[in-house]
Amino acid sequence: MAWASWKTDLPSSSTRKAFVVAVALLASGCVTSSPAAPGAGGAKTPAVRAGTDIEGTLRSGGVTRSYLLHLPPASSRLRPTPIVVAFHGYPMTAGQLSRITHLSSVADLHGFAALFPQGYGQSWAVPGGSTPAQQAGIDDVAFVRDLLDAVARAYELDGSLVVATGISNGGILTELLGCSMADRLLAIVPVAGLMRRDTAATCQPARPISVVAIHGTADPIADYAGASGADGFLSFPETLGFWARLNHCSTTSTSTSLPDRAHDNTSVTAISYSGCASGTEVGGYAVTGGGHAWPGGEPVGSVDEMGVTSQQFDTGQLIWFVLLRHR
Repeated sequence: MAWASWKTDLPSSSTRKAFVVAVALLASGCVTSSPAAPGAGGAKTPAVRAGTDIEGTLRSGGVTRSYLLHLPPASSRLRPTPIVVAFHGYPMTAGQLSRITHLSSVADLHGFAALFPQGYGQSWAVPGGSTPAQQAGIDDVAFVRDLLDAVARAYELDGSLVVATGISNGGILTELLGCSMADRLLAIVPVAGLMRRDTAATCQPARPISVVAIHGTADPIADYAGASGADGFLSFPETLGFWARLNHCSTTSTSTSLPDRAHDNTSVTAISYSGCASGTEVGGYAVTGGGHAWPGGEPVGSVDEMGVTSQQFDTGQLIWFVLLRHR
């Protein structure tokens, strides 16, 4: 798989208290709630009955689109059932993202539905980008709205309890959704995907939205420092600061170093802003030495090409924490 072509749409080379609580739990190694990577720090995920994968299609914008939906077993399913919608990178598939992230296993444990949409041409359309989806004029914001409505109706899910996440091109789309779909989303968790400068210039969320972002300082594809120019990207700290301003949070952030639990030559700094509007939170995890990766998951490519996949925490479990705080 030509992972280097992810660069097509990437730059080259509720409150501070709630966020701090999450940081403390992450560092504690508590299995039932902490985002501890399987095998890291001796923590193990309890065995649970596996849920069900459903492959579906729908028409959106005159195009037939597909998706993979994972429903948790009835024994653990929450009522109402929240949704975590996860967007793959480019080029990539919904099934590959499911495998890399093991979000389905996290969903089985905690009872939410994991939704993996499939991008057009294995990509997502973000204004200013040059992916196949963008070149074809695909409206992925409309597709996400249509998809959430369709699966919520068909599978008795709660389309108002949604957290959006994604990696790389999917992470960039997640930033766009934070601007365009704040009326439908509780929070966004972009991974290895920064805010486009042109998206930031027009971003007007309908309401404050929580943002917890994750990025590696040694990401060889999506440069932690961003890229200049109107069609470039904000840096990771600038991306967090941008969302903090939109949510009327504090003007300065607080940083906390997390314990080394994996001994994999990476380390994690949790960054948080206080006093955000409407009980939202803005913060992130800077993974020092981390590459273009989903921390706690499987590598998306070789270390030479994508850098190190940190195992200091489990991103899927972290997303569950975000959902738990806001549902």
